[in-house]
Amino acid sequence: MSSEFDLRQRAIRLWLAGQRVTDICRQLNRGRDWFYTWHPRYQDHGADGLRDRSRAPQTSPGQLSAEMRRAIVASRDRLVRRRGAQARYRLAGAPTIQHDLEVLGYTPLPALRSIERVLQQTRRTSPPLRLQPTCACSDYPGPRAHRSNAVHQRDLVGPRYLKGSHARYYFLVYKDAYDQTPYVEFHRAPDLDVVLCFVVRAWQRLGLPRYLQVDNDLFFAGTGRWPAALNRFIRLALLVGVELVFIPEGEPCWNGSVENFNGWFQARLLAIQLHGPAQVRRELQALMDICYHEHIHPHLDFQTAAQVRRSFTGRVLPAPFKRHQQPLPIAIGKVTFIRKVRGSDRITILGIKVTVGKRRHGHDVRATLYTRTQILKVYFRGRLVKQLNYPIRGS
Repeated sequence: MSSEFDLRQRAIRLWLAGQRVTDICRQLNRGRDWFYTWHPRYQDHGADGLRDRSRAPQTSPGQLSAEMRRAIVASRDRLVRRRGAQARYRLAGAPTIQHDLEVLGYTPLPALRSIERVLQQTRRTSPPLRLQPTCACSDYPGPRAHRSNAVHQRDLVGPRYLKGSHARYYFLVYKDAYDQTPYVEFHRAPDLDVVLCFVVRAWQRLGLPRYLQVDNDLFFAGTGRWPAALNRFIRLALLVGVELVFIPEGEPCWNGSVENFNGWFQARLLAIQLHGPAQVRRELQALMDICYHEHIHPHLDFQTAAQVRRSFTGRVLPAPFKRHQQPLPIAIGKVTFIRKVRGSDRITILGIKVTVGKRRHGHDVRATLYTRTQILKVYFRGRLVKQLNYPIRGS
């Protein structure tokens, strides 16, 4: 017991023995207010009234009613019910459940953390997916996505194998980094022609972005036989007015939006028996439909990509576009390379090494190639730190 509790007991014993309140307070070195706090509690609750009371509120603002808890559980059970290909790709987390409750008219809506707590208590949580970690750094010199078609990301995933086959297949994945609209195709060992056709179809479906951020795979950044040459992928982007942004080499986290999507959809798609490419493509069509029309996103005010794009107008690549199947000139535009300055104090741009100085060692710089003037400008923290002539091979 606490010493305070002992004092309260002694005070009541002295009072029961007939001593005056003034004398009791003098002996215990306490004030009269203290005595008249605990004496009424003794009168009302007996000796147990002398114990410390919890200072927690008697009713918690976050406490959910039994009706609300049942509604959360029912919503979760409905969302995770696996009936057909489309249900396989539905989300069933706290944001989706909260939106479901809002549509049903429940008020006040429970907080996301309260919903998660109910799911944990009722053992309705799923093992967390280990997705590609994303980098969060205000110094990163790459583009930011603040609206649809501002920044798209593109990736190649594979090889993957189907049951009973040794053929190598790849997922070609394209995604809007803001509204999360995906476009995915499945191909057997794609070459550059397949990749170009895929990107054209993605642009026809989503529209043309301002920036397309990609990694440094040979399909995208390869120079062919000569350094300082622009391959057909880069030339195609320049032709349609899209600025390519190549992320730092060996750092896929900067393409975190598409990388996380890759981990999420593969965990669901590859968990089933896949016997042929036609089955995979049917699954991918269901996946894209669900992601576009049903997935809600907290950062979009709990809207779907379809709702966000309903009033959005942007540049669209016409359906009969075929220029990628012809020889491609080098159009006027920009190509950007985000590079980390390594121990040599140099960065590599399309096979050409460029010295940027020791003071930038360990930091990311942005190198932008201007095709009209054939000048490469290197920026560090938004400031131009180097400019040099960069003759483009084959121009």
